[in-house]
Amino acid sequence: MAMYMLMAKYSTAALKAIMESGSDREAAARQAIEAVGGKLHGFYGMFGQEYGLAMIVEAPGHAEYLGGVAPAISSGVFDSYKTIPLYTWADVAKALPIAKKVRAVYRPPGG
Repeated sequence: MAMYMLMAKYSTAALKAIMESGSDREAAARQAIEAVGGKLHGFYGMFGQEYGLAMIVEAPGHAEYLGGVAPAISSGVFDSYKTIPLYTWADVAKALPIAKKVRAVYRPPGG
């Protein structure tokens, strides 16, 4: 499973609708992510940042992640957003032997 952090800035219209309706956006996000076989690990607000929302999402892969977040993104609810793929120490441990193989053949520019 792949991990992602989605940071987003709600549009003014979306914030107004959330305030008026009291709509639970964490529950909506959880439903969307679970519909693609993923898991919502966290749903956080952020003060004083470019983005006001951060979600930590686990999904089977890029296609499932994109399928899970595309409906919200394409609805216009966010003025801007950014996805950051995340990795674990287990991923690093898996990459180390690969890096050793590549180091044996890689030559830097001018080297």
